[in-house]
Amino acid sequence: MRNERLSFSPLEDGIRGGFPLVASLLLLVAAIAAGIGIYAWQKHARRLHWGEVASAYARVTNSSERLALIERHRNMPQSALWLLQTASAQFQEGAYGAATKSFRLFVEYYPKHPLRPAALLGTAVGSEAEGKREEAARSYRTVIDEQSTDPYRLIAEINLARLDIEQKQYAPAKALLDSIRRRRPVNRFEGEVQDLQDRLPP
Repeated sequence: MRNERLSFSPLEDGIRGGFPLVASLLLLVAAIAAGIGIYAWQKHARRLHWGEVASAYARVTNSSERLALIERHRNMPQSALWLLQTASAQFQEGAYGAATKSFRLFVEYYPKHPLRPAALLGTAVGSEAEGKREEAARSYRTVIDEQSTDPYRLIAEINLARLDIEQKQYAPAKALLDSIRRRRPVNRFEGEVQDLQDRLPP
């Protein structure tokens, strides 16, 4: 009986013990393959969905429907650009209140987007067009305080200096214009900066 018990070699025992490991590896490979398949399908489905949304956006002609579509799909990267386009179109049509609201939505929905300074400038210009100078000044200051890159910061500084001059607040206007001069040449905005400096009292 003892000899019969020793009839299995250690190699055979190793193979027998390896069966659960082999089965586990096969299951793991199958799971990975299934995962890759699911990911590929999801990516394909996202592409199809994106194409459908883009087609729907192209068919829409009025701002309210566009904004509703953007709201539904605002997690799509293209929606950020659509929102800016819609806000700009509203501004060009003279719908300043609606444009300002759309620019503010952009700032709210996409706080870390690289075009946030552009939306803040849009908010400021829209507020100014509505006659809301204090709101405009706040938005210009936000662009400046966030150290936005030029030309956003430069435009905000020029417009805020102009507002200050119109309110006869010459000291802050002069500080802004001097800051522009110190930082770098203003190139194409040289004329605007010089004009504002000429409006300062001696």
